Amino acid sequence: MLHSASEDLRSAEIAGIAAGWRLSMAYTAALRYARAALYASGFRPGREREHERTIDSLGYTLISLDPQTIKLLHKIRKMRHTATYDSVDMISDTEADAAMNAAVDFGKKVFEWLKANHAEFLK
Repeated sequence: MLHSASEDLRSAEIAGIAAGWRLSMAYTAALRYARAALYASGFRPGREREHERTIDSLGYTLISLDPQTIKLLHKIRKMRHTATYDSVDMISDTEADAAMNAAVDFGKKVFEWLKANHAEFLK
């Protein structure tokens, strides 16, 4: 899961990729990081509203995570929905860059949390 998230972020940095797709890859990376925290805590999200619930679970897994980060991930989730189901061209480069930065920062927090709480998953 962690390796896949890192690959998503690397792929999103390839020159020439549309902003909507870069945002989508950044979101996928962030979702993978959130799932890693949920799985490490011994849980799985239900099938209904899986993405939303996985992000919401961060308030219970990464307890020290700033609630604004959860709100930001939900905002990116909604933008990714727009890019996926409406038009990839509706996302700006600025929004994609912000999503990338958020995913990278969030990934660092998840790695720190795993290192402190579930180091066995980092071997």
